[in-house]
Amino acid sequence: MRQCYFAVMWRRILRIFGFVLLVLFGLLILVSWTGIMDFRGDLQKVNHEREVLGLAPLFSQTFLVGDRQLYTVVGGDTTSRIAVLFLHGSPGSWSANEPYLNDSSLQQYLLLAPDRPGFGDSDFGEALPSLAGQSHMIQAMMTTWPDRRFLIVGHSYGCSLGQQLAFDDPDRVAAVVHVAPPLDPELEFGIGWRKFLDFPLFHLFTPPAFRVCNQELITLKKDLDDLMPRWQNLSVPIYLIQGREDNLVSPKEMNFFHKMAPPAMQHTYPHPGDHFIYWTDVPFILDVINDALKELTR
Repeated sequence: MRQCYFAVMWRRILRIFGFVLLVLFGLLILVSWTGIMDFRGDLQKVNHEREVLGLAPLFSQTFLVGDRQLYTVVGGDTTSRIAVLFLHGSPGSWSANEPYLNDSSLQQYLLLAPDRPGFGDSDFGEALPSLAGQSHMIQAMMTTWPDRRFLIVGHSYGCSLGQQLAFDDPDRVAAVVHVAPPLDPELEFGIGWRKFLDFPLFHLFTPPAFRVCNQELITLKKDLDDLMPRWQNLSVPIYLIQGREDNLVSPKEMNFFHKMAPPAMQHTYPHPGDHFIYWTDVPFILDVINDALKELTR
């Protein structure tokens, strides 16, 4: 009698577990196919907020680089000889930089905020898992504004790309501000399970923005390894901000930076916060950005 009872209970548990799995898979497919988590920016909404703030509207341009598109939001003073170029993390879009695009102290500069390849309106869902490849696209966009000096501001993966740009184009990249930067290849891990999640079957259940994120993080360790010999020749000042409570990018990145970058190129700003200080402590980040800009305008 007891065995019969346990058998019935076990079958009920299996049915409930199966139902929960079906619901979860259904929700994942819904999120994946409807674009609920596509991270796309809303330019019309941001411009409405800017109107309230008394700021001129942002506008967008799409650049064709080979067979890829790079969607870029533009604002500030387009005649300025200094451009502030924002690079979002992974996943993300240009709108991750909204607090900075709308800050009054930066409106005197040319402001540029692209959707990195595979995100937003830059061939959404089609990853370009290569720092060198993404750097090539950003540089092509930069040529639209000749004779500019560029301050790169990156968050998370955007910092890795910003560092690549500093090595690739030191004549135009005047300085870089890193916020929570993955720079040390030895601190990158989890490649195996990321490759497992990139199996085509899982694409059915993965929102495109997260799929692109996973694909570019798979190659990040190798990309950072490729940059290692170039650190000794770094000629671009780097302003590095790292949160001590960051659980996504190791605080040990600060140690790597101190070890690898020429001392004259180092400006470091420890912060007590976590990975999301880019949004939770905007005044702190703005102070560092403005410090870098003051140095460029001397």
